[in-house]
Amino acid sequence: MDRIPSKLPFTKRPLRPRIVISYIFDYVILVICIGGFFILDSIEPYHQHFSLENRTLWYPYATHERVPMPMALCISGVAPLLIIAVYTLFVDGLFSHSKPVDPKTGKRKLTGPYRFKDRLWEFNCGFLGLLLSQGLAFVITQCLKTACGKPRPDLIDRCQPRPGSVDAFPGLSNYTICTGDKTILKDGFRSWPSGHSSSSFAGLFYLTLWLCGKLHFMDNRGEVWKALLIMTPCLAATLVAVSRIMDARHHPFDVITGSLLGIVCAIISYRQYFPSLAEPWKKGRAYSIRTWGKDPTEVPHCAPVTESTAALRNPEQERLNSSSAPDAADPTQLRASRYMPPANNPFATVHDDDGNWSSSSEDVANGYEMQQGYTRTQNPAMGGGQLPRYETDTAYHSQLQRSESEYSAARPPTASTIRPTNERELTDMPARRF
Repeated sequence: MDRIPSKLPFTKRPLRPRIVISYIFDYVILVICIGGFFILDSIEPYHQHFSLENRTLWYPYATHERVPMPMALCISGVAPLLIIAVYTLFVDGLFSHSKPVDPKTGKRKLTGPYRFKDRLWEFNCGFLGLLLSQGLAFVITQCLKTACGKPRPDLIDRCQPRPGSVDAFPGLSNYTICTGDKTILKDGFRSWPSGHSSSSFAGLFYLTLWLCGKLHFMDNRGEVWKALLIMTPCLAATLVAVSRIMDARHHPFDVITGSLLGIVCAIISYRQYFPSLAEPWKKGRAYSIRTWGKDPTEVPHCAPVTESTAALRNPEQERLNSSSAPDAADPTQLRASRYMPPANNPFATVHDDDGNWSSSSEDVANGYEMQQGYTRTQNPAMGGGQLPRYETDTAYHSQLQRSESEYSAARPPTASTIRPTNERELTDMPARRF
């Protein structure tokens, strides 16, 4: 294709070249990360000094690894990609209770409420997040390996010191006393952090987060089968990491830090394309197509109206949105109403002419940028005038105290609550026993 198409396959709005370029940059950067890994792998790492008397370096060199690198890549990269593809393209919405109806036959469709172009968009975002997680883990791990140059537990066996070699006094030995294979010895100074551990957790923990969003793991149902399902990728990643200790390729500290690095990369990559797991009512749907030069906003992908989402609701937010005027007796509503959007919320469920529900955010015209009034409130200089500002109440208000105050306001006044107006009334009142 010699020119950019006029429209995206995932939206009805005209396609701007900068939007296409922005996502092309994502893939280009990930390809650069892969190339950077091989460049760093070809560089000679730093060689730390070591002691011939250090027993932690006397482990035998394992010729055959339990989990070689190609197998590790299949476990942490290919397997999550296949799961994401199968779920988004075939399973997503298959068991929905609000399937669209075919206008010709009047029967409910089997595929669920999501259109195929929405499924492609979900797969695109899931694939980008997985590549980003793996790319970050590989590049960061290889940079640290090359810069640190920590000896592996089997370094002495790789080194094959010359006969009669001893540690310098005072001091330690270095790689110049080694007579082993140069390629094997070069890899012997790349112990920290563990590449298998960081790669496995970058891919499989990302899959765990992705499954948590799709299965609404953080809702209020608490189904045990979901916990068992989403912990399976973590178990697989842990087994891959532990195999490096069993093969004497890494020390336990190398495996632990590599695993933590992979977890951090997975969390960062997931949040680039998907909402937080603490918001299960968004159902783990990917963010909309990015816009440049607009005020960023976060738009929830609403579920079909007829589908049961009781466990995915946010009662506090619904209570605040139920009335246009906040309750003066509830300080939480007063504080939250200052930041809530206007009543004419454009973020509504979208239905196409064919009866399918759309999860593509760009199908709502002008619904995915902040309102102009909100922008002017945050930046009064744009409107030329200074808008009033209010001090935010950050004190903690107990629900029990609020209930007591509401009860006191509702009950009728009694003799014990009426204040006497003069001295005679005070004298005539009967004595109360406290």
